[in-house]
Parts: sequence; C-alpha cells; structure tokens
Amino acid sequence: MPDPESSPAPARRKPSSKEMVLRLVSHHGSVTRAQLMALSGLPRTTVYDAVAALVDSGAITTAPRDEDGRGRGRPVERLTLNPGRGQFVGIEFTRRSTRVALANDACQLMGVRSAEEPSTAGRRERVLTAHRLAAALAGGSLVPGAVKGVGVGIGGPDPGVEVAHLVRERFAAPVRVERGPRLAALGEATWGAAAGEPDLLSVSLSREVGGGLIQSGALVRGPYATAGELGHVNVERERGRPCHCGGHGCLDTVASSRAVLDRYHARGGLAAGIADLAAAARDDDEAARRVLAETGRAVGGVLAALANTFAPAVIVVGGELTRTGAALMDPLKQELNELVVPAVRAHLSLRAATLGTTATACGAVALVAGATGARTASRSVDAPAPDDLASGAATTARSGNTGRP
Repeated sequence: MPDPESSPAPARRKPSSKEMVLRLVSHHGSVTRAQLMALSGLPRTTVYDAVAALVDSGAITTAPRDEDGRGRGRPVERLTLNPGRGQFVGIEFTRRSTRVALANDACQLMGVRSAEEPSTAGRRERVLTAHRLAAALAGGSLVPGAVKGVGVGIGGPDPGVEVAHLVRERFAAPVRVERGPRLAALGEATWGAAAGEPDLLSVSLSREVGGGLIQSGALVRGPYATAGELGHVNVERERGRPCHCGGHGCLDTVASSRAVLDRYHARGGLAAGIADLAAAARDDDEAARRVLAETGRAVGGVLAALANTFAPAVIVVGGELTRTGAALMDPLKQELNELVVPAVRAHLSLRAATLGTTATACGAVALVAGATGARTASRSVDAPAPDDLASGAATTARSGNTGRP
C-alpha cells in the first residue's frame, strides 16, 4: 500500500492545450493569440489549433480590434468566452469564506475563486458574494440563462433549504445541495488525487471529521442522505467524550483538529494550532507524537473496517491535520496494513488529498456538471419548490443522475 508521504499521489492530469487556452481566456477576459502563446508557453501551432477547436465548438468567440487603435493595419482578433454557452457553478460556504468553482458545458474546470467573509455576513449576502465570484470566473458577467446548474456544499445537519432557495433565486438555475465532505470526495475523484477512479473512500481531518464514499462512479448518500459520516463512527464507546451528534466516543471526538489539540493541551502541550503541533512532533515532543499516533491508529482502524466492507481502490486522506505528516500518517498506514484483509490490501492505494481547500467547491461543480464521466449522485438534494419552502418542508430527494448534459 503506497505511503502518501514517501510515494505521492499521482499528479493531477496535465490539462490539454484546449483546457489551458480556455482557462487563460476565462482568467484574462479578452486576449489575443500572441498573448496566449506568451502566457501558456505553448508553440504557435498548438495555440492556433486549440483556438480553432474552441471557436468551432462555440466555447470562445472572436472579435476584431484595431492593433493600434487608429484603424490602420490588419485588425487583431481578441478572444473571449462565449457568453451564450452553458456554465456550471459550484459553491462552498464555510464559516469565514465563500469559494466558487466554474466549469463549462464541456465539463472543463475553468477556475476557483474565494473571498473572506465576516462572521456577521448573512446568507443573502454570502450568496451575492458567490454570484460575484462566479461572474468574475466567467469573464466579468453571468449572462441570464447561461448557468445550467449550481451545486452547493454545506456543513452540519442543516438541509440547506433556505440557502438553496436564495441561490436558485440569484442564479436563476437548478440548485443541488450536498454535505461538504461528500463533495470533497467527489472533487478528489474528478480533478484531484483520485481523478478517474470510480471506487474510493475519502476522509477529511479538520475542525470536524468528514468523509465520502464513491462506488462505481456514484456518490453514495443513502436513503436519508447520511451515508459517509465517518466522523460519527464510534471508536471509544466506554470512555468516549460527548459528541455534538448526541453520542459518545465518535471519531470526531478523537481525530478532529479541535479534539487532537485538546488532548495535547491536557498533556501539557502549548501548541496554539496544528502548525505548532506539527512543529512539536518534528522536534520529537513526546506528547505531540503520542497524541498524533493515537489519532492515526484510530483513523486507520475506521478506514480499515470500511475498506474491508466496501473494497475501494483508493483511500484519500486530507484535511489540516495531515500537515502533521509522518507522526500521524505512519501509525494510520500501519493500522491499515495490519487490519485490511489481504485480498483488499493488495489492490488498495492510500493517497494524500491534492485539492486542499478547493475540494468541496470543485466537487459541487462536478455534482451538477457530471464531470466525472460517470454517475455521481443517484439521489441528490434539489432546491424545493416555493410552496415547499413556505411550509418549511425538508429538501426533496429526486431520482436520476448527473450524467453529462
């Protein structure tokens, strides 16, 4: 089983020349072929061929503009995104920031942007920020009717009814809401550490422990939209700490960054955050190394049980706690090696997440764009009709999949 510390995850697929050109046009708004050559470093023929293909497909448009502004000489074509083409938007709302990803209707990721938000910002204000970021990614504006779908990642048990309504109202497009950790798994399966893998298990070790499971290209949600809640697998029933879910001894009470720091402080540690804890572990601080080893074994045990049950091809581990490096990951890997049955272990790849803080927004856009090339959410949460919202009904589950439009 590869070690993500010594054997990094396969690099993300190198973008094609067309993808590079499309992203540059999206980022700069209006460029010439000569500027694209300078920005991309691609040969002239490659740039011209990519531009021709994108113009033929309708992804970008050309408009003549005088080179010197006085009408003399051969006009130089400026390249811009075609505002009439469909776009897909992915949004993540965190406690202090809003992140937005944009993909075109060819399922090509065009970029991710984020903005810090004050803790006092209301939901409507956050949605306006998301719309502004999406417009910037689209080249400055979102043409009415161009957005084909919006995916939204949320945290906690909130079903996202109000957020879905506000997003649908602002973007004038269908909206699908999903738990953030599940979308992070989808993001890693689409553009990250497990790109192209149809079967994977993902865990995120941050302020909370979250996870996601993808089988045969489908994001597993379960009939009650609660599948993949790795943070609430019990690991310390007899002496476990209370969990915000109402239980005791959940993995979240052991392996979240908050829980790890609390245990370290209880042993006399002074680290103010995960970066300090990582530094202490590197300096052979016994308390830091012991706490991280306990955490790694707990996470490894849960992942091993799930690997034996679902036999994923890949396990992706991400979140801020992974910054502690080998002090966490070595015990985690050891637990997997000891507990995963040989038939599964022989085919299992352990990889470090690569998308970082953009994973959920990327997964949200993949959810609505069908960018994995396989089925994603067989039962996704859609924005309910206005009558449902008025009556306070929960979001409705609908059948279907997000195959490529």
